Amino acid sequence: MHKIILAIAVFTLITLANLSTQAQDKEKKETEKPKTTTVDAWREALPATEQSPTNPTSVTEQSNNEETVETSAEIETKVLELEKRLLEALKGRDSATLKTLLADDFLLAGINIAGAKSDKIRYINWALKNLELKSFILDKSSVRTSPTMAIVSYNYKRQANIGGAPSDGDFVVTSVWVKRANQWLAVSHHISPLPKP
Repeated sequence: MHKIILAIAVFTLITLANLSTQAQDKEKKETEKPKTTTVDAWREALPATEQSPTNPTSVTEQSNNEETVETSAEIETKVLELEKRLLEALKGRDSATLKTLLADDFLLAGINIAGAKSDKIRYINWALKNLELKSFILDKSSVRTSPTMAIVSYNYKRQANIGGAPSDGDFVVTSVWVKRANQWLAVSHHISPLPKP
């Protein structure tokens, strides 16, 4: 009888030890998992409000170890200028400027161009061959900034031909710019017709 009780006690101790080890392993794995998802990272990258009253600054390191400080207002001004420069490059069919403004992983949405994926080179080649941008007006621009990312949205009125056919109209545009190696680059550009009131 003592042997049975002793065996039950040993079995209980072994079971409790295994459960404790499993709980510790689970706790360890949970602490090793990243606490944020991609969506959380995007949310953290954006400011909590459109403009903070203290005008936050961002600090980035240049190659010569000097730091460049940019306020949200400076980033907003710079990115809007780059957006206009991008449109001027499209208007002037300036491939060199387009190549410097678009990131290698650039993605276009809202326009159907040849190919399954609208990457940088395909977009530039398509624009130079098919897009004749005669004039454009940007209106109602809005910029949300973080130290290394800016989201620009605006209404866009254009007179243009695409593939020789008229393509005038009013559109809404959203572009995402990121700062890489101390340079702002467009990584995403979405254009769609502006809904009629």
